[in-house]
Amino acid sequence: MKYSLIEDMFPQYLAFKSFEILTDQIAINFESQQKHMKCPRCGMESHQITTYFNRRLQDLPIIDKALFLNVRLKKFRCENRDCEQKIFNETIDELAFSGERRTKRLNNMLVKFALLHTAEGASRFLKQNHIQISGDTLLRMTMNWEPEIDYTKIEGIGIDDFALKKSITTEQLLLT
Repeated sequence: MKYSLIEDMFPQYLAFKSFEILTDQIAINFESQQKHMKCPRCGMESHQITTYFNRRLQDLPIIDKALFLNVRLKKFRCENRDCEQKIFNETIDELAFSGERRTKRLNNMLVKFALLHTAEGASRFLKQNHIQISGDTLLRMTMNWEPEIDYTKIEGIGIDDFALKKSITTEQLLLT
């Protein structure tokens, strides 16, 4: 297949349709092939498609151009008559959470970058690399970030040089 690389990089239910290459960006167009979704409120599976909508997500830049994913998704009608949710949107949680304008992998890279640099400096650098984001947004993202720590693998706690200089013992640290 001519575009199998593109299809291999994204969830299988997203069918590649076309792409556009402009001077400063690349847009890849997909259409969802899912035939049914579970209602987020009652969990009942629905097959009734009411309408379609488009989501535009920014992804990691490629070949010195901004990359956007245009995804055509469906709106479903809940088939459970007792459910308060009448209409719900198809989700693409593998790529981005509901309401997000950036993919998860772009957000992860932005948080890592913002943790290493000042927010405004990171914002300026990212704009030069085709990612439009403000310093305030980077700060919000880092404030909401939680490190993934596997507490079962922690074998000991180290004492820093300042604690040793102040003659703080391990027992005193454990009691606080």
